[in-house]
Amino acid sequence: MYSTIIKYFSFFIFLTLFTYADGTIDKPSEKEEIKDTIVVHGMVLHGKIARIGPERLSFRLLYSEGLSHFAYKDIDSIESKYNYRISYNRMDIEGKIVGIEDKKYLKVVEKGDKHRTVKIADIDNFVMSVRDDDSIENRIRNKFPYTKGNINIGFELEQGSSTKNQTDILLNLQHKQAEHEVQLYVDYEFDTTKTGDDPEIQNKDELVGILTYKNHFSNNEFYFASLAADYDRPRFVKNRFIPSVGYGYRFKFDKSIWLEPAIGLGYATTKYTDDLYPDNDFVVAALILSGKYRIDDVMLINTLIVDGFIMYYPSLENHDEDWISRSNLNFTVPLFDFFSVKLKVQYINDSNPDPSVGNNKTTTNLLFGLDF
Repeated sequence: MYSTIIKYFSFFIFLTLFTYADGTIDKPSEKEEIKDTIVVHGMVLHGKIARIGPERLSFRLLYSEGLSHFAYKDIDSIESKYNYRISYNRMDIEGKIVGIEDKKYLKVVEKGDKHRTVKIADIDNFVMSVRDDDSIENRIRNKFPYTKGNINIGFELEQGSSTKNQTDILLNLQHKQAEHEVQLYVDYEFDTTKTGDDPEIQNKDELVGILTYKNHFSNNEFYFASLAADYDRPRFVKNRFIPSVGYGYRFKFDKSIWLEPAIGLGYATTKYTDDLYPDNDFVVAALILSGKYRIDDVMLINTLIVDGFIMYYPSLENHDEDWISRSNLNFTVPLFDFFSVKLKVQYINDSNPDPSVGNNKTTTNLLFGLDF
């Protein structure tokens, strides 16, 4: 009996050693293969570079789903096995990162062993090459390297004593190449309520669209031309257009933290539904304030982005009687590379001629979005 146990035990040891000697257990899978490497305060970390920001690098550690953020002053060296596409100063290059210099420059080797030094502050876009990631999302990012944006959608469907349908769609697009920047903002809200046999009530059917061109003629100064348009059926606004031009200045603390006031002149023209009121046209001052604040390493949520704008168009002739105002504040939490959740707070204050709907209203919505 004892000798039989020894034989089975010896066979198990032999089989285990044979399996390990064959290398089938120690050999890493393709997903486990070590790619990018950074050294932070002498500590070697393996994984993948997710983002090159103005102040810090975002890194996805091997065997980890979350992101870690490291200031460049803390990074001793960088070496990537992946190929990345880097857009800066009207140029696009593709290659591997082989080092960091003076905590401000990346050393990049392109195909053909061509070496480049790229200033981190000049990088407009950083994305993995399609040679190493051929997913649809990454192909889109490579196809439009200077275009970024997000689309956010929120729904509410209620069935009970009353039926409620609510939809909120928010779109942001930005195309920036060197001094030229084009922004598109679209916000659509629709809300109906029906109780019993009563007629359906339309609480919301409104659209706000803002198209803006900026020419950054110096580091922090820019000229802008903007066209704001909207309609609001329950508030009797059939359509409204506000073209404006002016000058702005960006107080930039880094690329992710800035405040941007702008001033200019414009013209507001408004038509009302069913000819209830006469058209209202007047020359306006364009007073605009926008900003963004990004916080990394936040407990539990990792990253919080706060951004928004205030647009105020008072009449130059009679600002107490005619004015148009839009305010928007967003709290965004990125959950994954392309997915985020957003809390949007919007305040509208217009000189509406019908007192039954009032001059101002505030709406708060929770939205889920795709970032690209």
